[in-house]
This record gives sequence, C-alpha cells and structure tokens, in this order.
Amino acid sequence: MGWPEVKQAADEHRYELVLSGATVSERIDKSGLDKDIFELTFLNFLQISNTTLLSLPVELGQLVKLKTLDLHKNSLKELPASIGLLKELKHLDLSDNKLQKLPTTLTELNLLQSLNLNCNQLTELPSFVLLTSLKRVDISHNQLKELPDGIYELEHLSEIIASYNQISNISGNISKLPALKVLSLNANKIELLPSELTDCLKLKDLHLQDNSIQDRRLFKVIKQCSTKAVLDYIATRSEKVKAGKKGGKKGRSRKVSEGADNEVSADQAEAQFFNPVVRVMHSEEFKVVSQSSVKVVRPYIVCAVVRNLDLIDADAYKKFINIQTKLHESICDHRTSATIATHDIAPLAFPLEYEACPPSDIQLVPLGRQEEITAEQLITDLRAEAMRQKQKTKRNPFKTGLFKYLTLIEGAESYAVLRDSSRTVVSLPPVTNCDKSKITGKKIDVLLEVTSPVSLETCKTVMDSLIKMMLEVGLFSEANTLVDDVECATSLSNQELVIEQVRVLGSDGQLRVVYPSRVDLQFESVKVIRPEKV
Repeated sequence: MGWPEVKQAADEHRYELVLSGATVSERIDKSGLDKDIFELTFLNFLQISNTTLLSLPVELGQLVKLKTLDLHKNSLKELPASIGLLKELKHLDLSDNKLQKLPTTLTELNLLQSLNLNCNQLTELPSFVLLTSLKRVDISHNQLKELPDGIYELEHLSEIIASYNQISNISGNISKLPALKVLSLNANKIELLPSELTDCLKLKDLHLQDNSIQDRRLFKVIKQCSTKAVLDYIATRSEKVKAGKKGGKKGRSRKVSEGADNEVSADQAEAQFFNPVVRVMHSEEFKVVSQSSVKVVRPYIVCAVVRNLDLIDADAYKKFINIQTKLHESICDHRTSATIATHDIAPLAFPLEYEACPPSDIQLVPLGRQEEITAEQLITDLRAEAMRQKQKTKRNPFKTGLFKYLTLIEGAESYAVLRDSSRTVVSLPPVTNCDKSKITGKKIDVLLEVTSPVSLETCKTVMDSLIKMMLEVGLFSEANTLVDDVECATSLSNQELVIEQVRVLGSDGQLRVVYPSRVDLQFESVKVIRPEKV
C-alpha cells in the first residue's frame, strides 16, 4: 500500500514532498521506501530526513526536475550513480549521514549551487572541477585530509566550510577564488598558511582556530578571531609586501604597505588589540545541575555570569548580539558543534537544571512570543512558517534565521532544556531562549550559556572566544561594579569585565565543571585577575 503523502502529492500534482521523522522511519524499516516517490517526475523539492534510510534506489535519477534534494539526518551509507542525472539540481543536503564515499557522477551536476556534506565519514571526495556553479560547500566533520581536487577552479565559490577534518594544507591556488568570502578550517592539522590568502580580496570570515600553526605569533593572532588581523599579519610576513612596494602585483599586501606609516609590522598586527582586564570572582551562588538524561542528547554545558554589563548604548547591545551570531556561524559551526545563549539573571531562580525531555513535555514561552506552548508545537509552527515563506518567496527559508536550526533537532525523541528552580524553561538549545530572561539594553547581570553535543572542551573554547570578543568590541562591566565588597573603579585605561564563576554539578552532587577556572581565559593580550580560591 502506498504512502498517503506520496498519493496526495500525485493526486494534487504537488511540486514539493517532505517525508520526515519517526513515522516515516517505521514505514522504511517495515517495507522500505515507497517506490512511487520516484514516479513524481514533476517534483522540484524533495526532503527525506530524520529517518533510518540506508540507501536510495536507482530510480532517484527519474526525478529530473528536482532543484532541491534534502536528505539530512538519515543513515545513508551510499548514493546511486543515477544522482548524476538530476541535471537541474541546485541544492543538495546530505548532512548527518554515514557516507564514506560519493559517486563520481555527483560532480556532473553543473548547476549545483550549494552542497552540504557535513557530519559524514568521508575520507576523500571526487573532483569538483565540473561543479562550475557551486557557491557554497560544507564538508565539515568528516575525515578528509585535503580539500577536493578542482575546488580552486570554481570562480563562483564564496563559502568553504571544512572544519573538523584532518586537512594539513591550503594550496596557493586559493588566490584563484575571486568570490571567496568565508573560509572555515577550524580544528584541522594546518601548519602553514599560503601568502596567496591575501589575494582573496573579498575574504571577510577566515576561521583557523585549533590548528597546528608553526608560527607562534600567527597562532596568537588567529586566536583573536579577527580575519583582518590574520590577513594583515600574513601580508607583512610574505614576500608580496616587498613586491607591493616595488609596484608589483597589487593585493591586500599592497594595501597594507601603503598605510598611514607606509609600514605595518608583524608586531603591530598582533598589538592592534588593547589590553583590557578580566576580573574573575569565586562564587558558590550560581549552580547548574546536569541530569543524566541529557547525556544522550546534548551532554555538555558551561556557564558564567558577567556582572553589571553595560548595554545601555544601542551600539553596545547590537555588538553583543552580533558577536554571538558571528561565533555561531564560525567556531560553533552553525550551532552543530555548540550553541550560545545569554540571559538576564534577574528573573531566574537558582540552581538551574539541565535535562532532556520529550518535546511534548516541555512548556515554554519562546523568545519574542507571549503565549506558552510545547516545544513540539514550537517546532511544528516554525516548520509551517518556513514552508509558507518558501511558497511566498520561492526561496529556501531553511537557510535563514531560526529555521536553519530546525534540522538539528527534528525527529529527536528528547530535547535538551535548561530550567530554573521554578521549572520555568530558560533555553531550548540549539533553537531558542525563553522570553522571560531575554537581554535588553540596560546595565545587566548576564548569564552566559554554552552547550554542545561534541565535548566539554568545545564549550570552553566557545566561551573563551565569546568573552574575548566582548572585550575586543568594548563591552565591559559598568564602572563602580562591586567586587568582593570593594569598589572596583574602572577607567578608559583600565577597562574591566567582571566574571563570576558558575558550577555545573552532576545529579549525584559531584562537581562536573567550574568556569572560569585557572586553566580558562588564557589570553596573551588580556590581564586576568583571579581569586585566591578557584
């Protein structure tokens, strides 16, 4: 017997078909995928996600009008060679599967604009040289030792996301990518950076944290999370600076050499950051209890409290929001590795509790809403809203706003949730916060929260980066903040960020993590004043 969604799509001549979740998985386990899907040759959008699907039949190649094929979060181990027949395909999402290799025919899709291979088991990729329309590729969280052959020939390519692999080299041919805006290679094995990176004049986001960079000074600059500083440093260390001075090939190095002093040294590139102060306060007041139920969902959480953060100025508030967005798109790997949440402490009752619950059992008032709903209904509403936008704008809304994070939890039996002691939901990572504790433009005590499905170290790295970026954009605790009952008078020459520790305990009462501890906040350019007892 055919599937009702497939029959409805056939009867109504629909151009879109979405099959997702536990019910679809049960059908697949029982009798396999409904082959009638591949008779819907008029489809231009097909999504099969959050299922136990292991493979696709050769009949996939019959869907020749497909423009979007979304197969995220299945158990696919291979793809049929017939995928190469989908000549009109523009968007292909194969993330969160078990793919170990790809058919070479996939690279014949010369209209393909976005390719997502995030979170698979790939050790190599076929040549990309024929993917001439490709604009965005995500190959992060695999086992790749190099970027795919032919990738440097793609003149329209603007984003390369390749973090969490084993890549050891960036070719000098990177300069052949005139449209490149984002290059993310966090957590690889890169030791050297080519000077040709400075020729990528549109490059605005360069992420190289957690690599094996040999140049220790460059390593420090990379930790500052500033693309401009990294590129300026590379420029001053390369022979292209000399060529620029002699009127040779123009590039970023030429612009650097023609600055106000006609010279920018490597020391200046590193020293463009000021030297603020972080004052850590020992605390037993703020605690989070992490229940065992969350271990199989999103097991890691780190928190800290920023005292008297001055967000009165509209620009300061905007900066605070923007740095969270930037980190989500870079080191957090679009919230797949970690998620940041920030809360006004005033309405929260401690200790907090971090646990996992079925979505139907989670009641919350999401950020920006007034009515309490279940997490299950929230996800349903967001998906429905996304589909309405898709029909209205003819664009894929699942790449923007909250919609792009729905795929991270869709189909899950339980969601991670942070509550206060009154059982009010504080956050639902990685999707949203609670409206009750939303941040507003005032002087405020802020709870910083980072959760991760990857590791505790990932949480700490993201938290360190968040605090460092707050300092860099000039976000500080307001002057005259009380520290241990002693007035801490800050000044323009001695800006301070006062951070109070938060302890995460297990359900057995044993300490899991305290942040910041003595091993955290190890910044070269920041003075950290720590209490005697940590």
